[in-house]
Amino acid sequence: MNAPRVTPTDIPGLLVLDLHRVEDSRGWMQEAWQREKMTAAGLPDFGPVQNNVSVNATAGVTRGFHAEPWDKLISVATGRIFGAWVDLREGPSFGRIVSLEVEPGRGVFVPRGVGNAYQALEDGTCYTTLINEHWSEEARESATFTNLDHPSVEWPIPLSDAVLSDADQAHPALDDVEPAQRPRPLIIGADGEFGTALREELRDAQFADHDDLDVTDPDAVAALDFRNISAIINAAGLAGVDGAEADARAEAWRVNVTGSANLVAAARDHRIPLVHLSSSRVFGDGELHDEDEAVSPGDPEGAVQAAADAVVATWQHHYILRADRASVEDLSGAIVHVLTGPVPYGIYNVSSEAGARLDKLRDTGFEPRADAT
Repeated sequence: MNAPRVTPTDIPGLLVLDLHRVEDSRGWMQEAWQREKMTAAGLPDFGPVQNNVSVNATAGVTRGFHAEPWDKLISVATGRIFGAWVDLREGPSFGRIVSLEVEPGRGVFVPRGVGNAYQALEDGTCYTTLINEHWSEEARESATFTNLDHPSVEWPIPLSDAVLSDADQAHPALDDVEPAQRPRPLIIGADGEFGTALREELRDAQFADHDDLDVTDPDAVAALDFRNISAIINAAGLAGVDGAEADARAEAWRVNVTGSANLVAAARDHRIPLVHLSSSRVFGDGELHDEDEAVSPGDPEGAVQAAADAVVATWQHHYILRADRASVEDLSGAIVHVLTGPVPYGIYNVSSEAGARLDKLRDTGFEPRADAT
């Protein structure tokens, strides 16, 4: 089947999909979800884990606005709906409305924090939803709701004639809604050298130091609530282990390699990017090398860093930043740049003293803030 066409809307992240249908005398079929084609067309690789189906007995059944802590891809198998979406996330687009009709052949991707509502326009309308978190009562309690009676939404069937649940009628007016917090990056190792500096540069981030999180403990990492984390920034690595005693090298391995493996597992489970801070010690000579060059560590520290890089690279959505001699301004700027991109996943050098080695990052539009010669 042909690839879908993805169209952005006035609400950031809310996307409309026009799906290709194949029809004959028996009926029709379409690919409601096809990861390879849809991500290539511009849909996020949101990793659905649950499919919900609701059949609406009569025209006029109206549901919403619900902004649960998960992304969703909605479509219609039979019938038609009038869909409406309101941005309930904190920020300048809060309260913004988008509405349109959806019938077979069209879908809408709804990012978490955007309120979703619809009205069935035909009896027996079958509405389907793919979501990327398992439904639970606990998760639902953290959702954000607002009243269907929004002045900017012109429901085809007046709400006075619609079929509504008591719960939906009890939701607050938009002016009384506490905006949903936008997902923010989590900096691991916030009490280290880079982590401490990044606190000043990335003040909107979330922070976890060693007392908050032992990255070597897989259960502690898995227990973190990742629903409001947009990316993991791993600045927890230990350095300065050359010539150290065996127990110090073992601790460095636990933090850098085992800890990285635990973070990779969490990033993979929750489908979020992982930014890992490394250095050119993986080459053994302290000089910047080309990003695609094979590593060749010449000391214990380089070996530990190379092993950590290899573990991080097993997760498709990784950024490895080799931050030799980089100013905190350049490093934080590079982190923001790769996370707001679009920047291809992979390895990038960041340095204030070896501008020639910034070519790969500059090719993606990055401009260092400090002098790079």
